[in-house]
Amino acid sequence: MTLRAMALVALVCASTAAIPRHIPTWAFDEYRGEGATASARFVRDTLNYAEGGRGNDKALSDCAGGACTAVFYFDPHLIYASDACPFPAYTAFLARAPEAWYVHEPGFDDAAHRVRGTYERGCRGSSVAARVYVADVANHDVADFFADDLAREARGWGAVELDDTKDTVIAQMYGPGGGFCRDALLSSLCPRTNEFSDDAALVRAQQRFARVLATPDGSPKAFFYNGLTFGTGSRDLPLLRGNAPFVGAICENCIVNDGRLRPDMYARVLEAMARVHAIPSAAFVELNTGRSPPGSDAQIVQRLVTTAVAWLGFEPGRTIVWPNLESDTRNLAVWPEDALYPTSPLESWPELEVAPGVWRREFARCYEAGIAIGPCAALLNANPRAVTVERGWLRERYAARVRLLGGDIGSGGTIVRAAFGASPWLVPPSGALLIAR
Repeated sequence: MTLRAMALVALVCASTAAIPRHIPTWAFDEYRGEGATASARFVRDTLNYAEGGRGNDKALSDCAGGACTAVFYFDPHLIYASDACPFPAYTAFLARAPEAWYVHEPGFDDAAHRVRGTYERGCRGSSVAARVYVADVANHDVADFFADDLAREARGWGAVELDDTKDTVIAQMYGPGGGFCRDALLSSLCPRTNEFSDDAALVRAQQRFARVLATPDGSPKAFFYNGLTFGTGSRDLPLLRGNAPFVGAICENCIVNDGRLRPDMYARVLEAMARVHAIPSAAFVELNTGRSPPGSDAQIVQRLVTTAVAWLGFEPGRTIVWPNLESDTRNLAVWPEDALYPTSPLESWPELEVAPGVWRREFARCYEAGIAIGPCAALLNANPRAVTVERGWLRERYAARVRLLGGDIGSGGTIVRAAFGASPWLVPPSGALLIAR
C-alpha cells in the first residue's frame, strides 16, 4: 500500500463503517470563530475533518481519540508583512530571511524586483493593506525553516492544509488582488521567475518541499494542497503524483464564491473530480463560501448545488464536502443534507451529461443517517434558464424531491422528502435538484 493510500485510509477511518451516517465532511472548528458553539461530541458526530491552526487547537482537542481528523492550516508560500500590524505567523521569517529566501522577477535577485502584491487583511478589528511576498520553496533553507515551524506548531495534528500551493508558475505568483509577477519581456503574467524556469521546476520544488515538511518529528503527515488549478499544465495533477505526501486537492470557491454561484465552472469541476479520483487513493475537497442568512432562499440554492456537485462526482471516502456557507457565524458549518449518503451509482463520468449544461447521476441505494431510503439522484443545471427533467434521463422511478429547511444542523436545520405535484419537474437556472423515491 502506498503512503498516500495508508494516510487516507487512516484519515477516513470514521467513514469505513458499513453505511456512514454522513458523507465525508470538513469544517472550521475554532475557539473564537466558526465552530465556537460546537461541543466536542457534536464535532465528532458530524465531522470527518475539523480545521484549526496556529494558536487555535480546538479541533485538535475535539478530535482526540481519532473520531475525526484535526487539520492544521499552514501557508508557507505567501508572506504577509505590515508595519502597522505584524502577522505572528510571518514575523520570524521576515526577521530572519535573506534576499535569497524570496521569489524574484525573471532575471533579477534583488529586493526591488521581488514578486509582490498587496492584500487587505483584518488585524485587531481593523483592516490593513499588507505587503505580500512569495517564499522560494526551492531554497533548502526555506524548507528547513518551515519544517521546524510546522513540527513545533502542528505536533499531534492528523493532517495539514497547505494553502496557496499551485502547480503552475502563473498560478503560484497570482495572489489576492491579481497577478504578483509580470514578465517585462513577454508583457504578460510570469510563466517563469528567476527561481523557477518553468512549471515542471515548480512542481519538483513543491513535492520536495512537502517531503521536507513531513519529516522533522519522525512521523509522516498527510497534506491536502489548496490550489487546484485548471490550466493545461494542471490536467495531469502533478502534485498528486510521485512520492510527495499529498493525499488530496482542495478546490476553493470553484462552485460558490462568497455566495455567488459559478455555473461556468460546473463542467470543469466535475471533470477535475473525475481526474482526481482516477488517481488511486487521492481525495477531492469541495470548499465553497457564502454569507447568506441561514435558511434563506439564496443559501438553500447554494447548498443544493454544492451537494449535487458532490453526488455527481462522489467517490466513497474520497469526495469531501466543505460548504462553508455561514462563514460569518460561530456555528459549525455542517448541514442536514450531509446525512444523505448515496451508494451504488448507475452512471459515472463522462456519461453524466444528459443535455447541454445539464448533468444527472442516479444511485440505486441511498441512506439518510444510516437508514435506507431507496434510490436517489442529483441533477445540476448550468444554464441561465430552468430545464424540465425528461423521463428518459432517469432509470429509476422517483416520487419526491429533497427540500432543505432552516440552516445548519446546530441551528435546527432539517431536510424533508416532499412529494412532487402534477407540474413538470424543473431544475432551476444555475441550480440543482435532489430527488428520492
